[in-house]
Amino acid sequence: MIRSRKAQLPVQDCCWLLGVSRASVYRRPPLKPTNDEEIVRLAGLHPRYGYRRLAGLAGINKKAMRTRMSRLGLMVARKKRRTTFPVPVDAPNLCGPVLGPGQLLVSDFTYIPLPRGFAYFAVTLDVFSRRVCGWSVSQGMTSDFVVAALQMAIASTNLGPHWIHHSDRGAQYASEDCRKTIQDAGGTSSFSSPASPGENAFAESFFARFKDEVIHLREPRSFNETQLEIQTHVEDYNLRRPRSSLGDL
Repeated sequence: MIRSRKAQLPVQDCCWLLGVSRASVYRRPPLKPTNDEEIVRLAGLHPRYGYRRLAGLAGINKKAMRTRMSRLGLMVARKKRRTTFPVPVDAPNLCGPVLGPGQLLVSDFTYIPLPRGFAYFAVTLDVFSRRVCGWSVSQGMTSDFVVAALQMAIASTNLGPHWIHHSDRGAQYASEDCRKTIQDAGGTSSFSSPASPGENAFAESFFARFKDEVIHLREPRSFNETQLEIQTHVEDYNLRRPRSSLGDL
């Protein structure tokens, strides 16, 4: 009632007349209770979603969802394989405020277990639009496949003047081929500080969720099957997947 009449009478006066506190007007309604069966059902319906998006569907707190999913065995901790071998690079971290698309691209790559060996998935993302601009899959950790993802991003993105490409200090991104590709497209290379993976957090977060929602849900598959799976995930990420950083839009 107070909310419907606050245009006619100040909230403070309405509260005084009704004998209630102002805090009660702005207090958010409690989140609806969700039982364990409902969480299991939602996880089964959306196997590619992590605890954050499942929490939004269930209407409960994200931390509570993570705790309950851990208790129900729906989250599993896994060991990581090292893919970054830093090399000395004479270039600072140039990342700053991003005001539009095509100003800051970030890149990274990760590994995916195969029945024999590994596949390596490289990605280049636009920080402003949260879009995957380029990607590539390889069976080796050469510089060629990260350059292929970068070239796809350059070709598909309306890059701004003095755009920046940011990555870690891995040998692939510090290679002459990679840096020349960036320079020829009018960009400048930026690198995270040594032993500072948090400075490339956007790309790290993309891969963490990709593995939680895709790779960790199934047994290792062939290289060709993995390639098709990655293509499907990228299309889903760009077109349909909600972004928590953009209010789950």
